[in-house]
Amino acid sequence: MEKTWIHWLRAIFSELERGIFSPAFGCSAAATVAVLFLGSTSLWFPSEEALVSGLSWDYDWTMLDTGCKSEAFIFCLPLIAAFPAALSVLTDLRSGFIKSYLGRCGLRPYIVSKVILSAVSGGGSIFFGYMGAAGLMFMIYGPLEQTPPKAEVSLDMEALSQLLSGEETGLAVSGAAPGRWEAMWPQALVVFLAGALFAMLAAILGLLFGSRYMAFGGAFMVSYVLIILTERFLSGLYTLNPREWFRQEHYWEGGYMGCAGFLLELSVLMALGYGQIIFRKIMGGSRR
Repeated sequence: MEKTWIHWLRAIFSELERGIFSPAFGCSAAATVAVLFLGSTSLWFPSEEALVSGLSWDYDWTMLDTGCKSEAFIFCLPLIAAFPAALSVLTDLRSGFIKSYLGRCGLRPYIVSKVILSAVSGGGSIFFGYMGAAGLMFMIYGPLEQTPPKAEVSLDMEALSQLLSGEETGLAVSGAAPGRWEAMWPQALVVFLAGALFAMLAAILGLLFGSRYMAFGGAFMVSYVLIILTERFLSGLYTLNPREWFRQEHYWEGGYMGCAGFLLELSVLMALGYGQIIFRKIMGGSRR
């Protein structure tokens, strides 16, 4: 049993190593940084008055959030996420490499490793690009920002008596600035899951059609069609709108965390479907 787990882990980490340390992964992360900066061009050059008085304490976070909600990022996301590993299984099938590789790896470990590779490389490249853009924006604009406002605690006599008696108090905290990192992580989670979802969708379409063009462009077309349909005809299904995942213009239970939970469910279903399609392609090819 232990040897089986070691065999599985070796296959998974081997695929992840090839995917994460590949030039395609780095190019996808760099493209994400560039798109986030291009989506926030309106904030590149603050006014002279703002520079004199100091930028708002969360200017870099506002810039990152603007880039994440921009049309450039929303429409480029499916293309960027597909770049690292959308052709992984298709290339193995066409080259014949899969025949020798399956003899050493095994069918199930191969399928699981390819599904994990697609999700982690697609979502991870977008996530690292997002974090890279956040770091660059903080380095550029952070020194120009004002100090975050401190919390002001007001305590009335009734709350004081409750405090002394050990009861729950009515402390009122006002003027506290929420941390930018606490606000950024839920959005970063949505970015990762959206990238993973589109990466697996791109790989599925590439396998189904046996085309490199569908692997790279199929997820983009699905995203565009979903945006059009949900905004013009199916407005009640706004949860399927990729633009809504980042802009949150409608109600989401839990905000970005609720959206992340929804994308996680879709990603799990997509992973199961991707694994089944890989299995059918391999078994169908082995019968010929």
